[in-house]
Amino acid sequence: MQRFILSLLICAFTVEASASSIYERLDSALAAHSQAVKAKEDHIDRLKNILTYASTDTTQLLAALSGIFHEYRYFRFDSAMAYAGRGLSLATEARNPHYIALFGIHQASVLSASGLYSEATDVLASIDSSRLDSNLKFEYYNTLYWLYTYWSDYCIDNAYRNSYWSLKKQYLQLAIDHAAHKPAHKLYLQAERELYVSHDHRAALNLYRQVLAAQPHDTRLYSAACFAAACCCESLGYKEMHEKLLVECAITDLSTPVMENLSLLTLARLLYSRDADMARAESYINAAIADAEFFGNRLRILHGTSSLSLIVDKYKAQLSKRNVSLQLTLAATVVCLLLLIATSVFIARQKCLLSRRKEEISCRNIQLEYLNKRLSQLNDRLTLSNEHLITTNARRENLAKIYIDLCSHFIDRFENYRKLVCRKIKAKQADDLLLHSTSCRLSDEDAEKFFAHFDKAFLDLYPSFVEDLNALLTPDAAISPEPGRLTPELRIFALIRLGVKESSEIANLLFYTPRTIYNYRSTVKSHARCKDSFEDDVRRIAL
Repeated sequence: MQRFILSLLICAFTVEASASSIYERLDSALAAHSQAVKAKEDHIDRLKNILTYASTDTTQLLAALSGIFHEYRYFRFDSAMAYAGRGLSLATEARNPHYIALFGIHQASVLSASGLYSEATDVLASIDSSRLDSNLKFEYYNTLYWLYTYWSDYCIDNAYRNSYWSLKKQYLQLAIDHAAHKPAHKLYLQAERELYVSHDHRAALNLYRQVLAAQPHDTRLYSAACFAAACCCESLGYKEMHEKLLVECAITDLSTPVMENLSLLTLARLLYSRDADMARAESYINAAIADAEFFGNRLRILHGTSSLSLIVDKYKAQLSKRNVSLQLTLAATVVCLLLLIATSVFIARQKCLLSRRKEEISCRNIQLEYLNKRLSQLNDRLTLSNEHLITTNARRENLAKIYIDLCSHFIDRFENYRKLVCRKIKAKQADDLLLHSTSCRLSDEDAEKFFAHFDKAFLDLYPSFVEDLNALLTPDAAISPEPGRLTPELRIFALIRLGVKESSEIANLLFYTPRTIYNYRSTVKSHARCKDSFEDDVRRIAL
């Protein structure tokens, strides 16, 4: 008896581990779905490039267009329709009956998959099936079979549904009769006949398994056979196999990728029906709706949206149950908490009084420490302010002395010049006076004296100006003046620091031409670390 129970537990654990493993594979495929879509688009782009440089032979171009259509067939509706229409136009121009019929069948297959059944019927009705070769007849009848399959599945009225179902079985047999050159497709359609005509699910399942064994996993036929086999397993009661085949089909659809699919939607409904994993079911339905929107399948979008609303309702029901249990738990917790509070009130009050007194003392101590620190900081700031004021006053006195000296010097010079003018006028030496007065330059001695005073005054104001300016230049362009003096370049940027911007103003102050000032500025700026903001950086020195 113990061995039997142990065997049951091992089997249950194995089944659960297997189910977890296949869903992990599916989740990994879903996570990599965008990469698979990108790879598919890159492959199609390469085919389009080949089409661009293809031969001018019309037959080769039509074959290439058909190949691109097949890549888009289960990937994107509008692109598939565009290339089917392009191929149909080219075939019509070339008067190629084979490709006219083929691209018409292509159009009808995409229209039927997207829910445009009447339009697909009109396109197929324009094709004369009696003139088709065996390959095209298979494609023609197979397209009609799928058209009436979709139409009957989504038809609400039973009278029309039975009519479409009858046509579906009729075209299924015709497709099988013309599928000799495609054994895998013929085997798949024979399984469809066993399922929908003979209603023998076991025979159909065996045929589907043969298709799965013979087909690679990355083909549309493998995906379709996998989904159909899952439906057979569901009817036969093989729940575990039904679920595994649905997951396998969904993995194939995601990795191929096939955007026109039912696998994720069906799998989400399965999870929903048994309350297995509602979050996962929601993610699968969202992915299925996104794929349907990408493909342009309106029926899939509507179908997925309705399923999503069911899952939301299920979520609400679960949340309501959880809320009831949470409310009961909360009520019990509140009662226990009230009892605990009642037994702790007295002790808490005593501790509270003692704690308040300690806190008051502690707060006062903290406030006193803070006030002492604040007072110390204010004293330090006051000391610094006093020192700064003393230094500033000293500099102002020094600048005032320099200014008075310069004024005295130029007053004397003006007085001497006035006396010279009077003497020349009295001596009637007007021409000599005119020649003397036309000189617009100061003497070298006066200019040097002015520069010396300017350098001293500016460096008193900005003692670190030379170092700060060199910091804005590259190391190899550093300017090294004599101690206590400025070079012409430094005087120019000293005036810029004082707010003089125009080269003409600087030239008047330093007795240079504006062109010379411009050249000095350009030369120094060319060595700046940041040329765009160099002069703005100079104006911010010592701020």
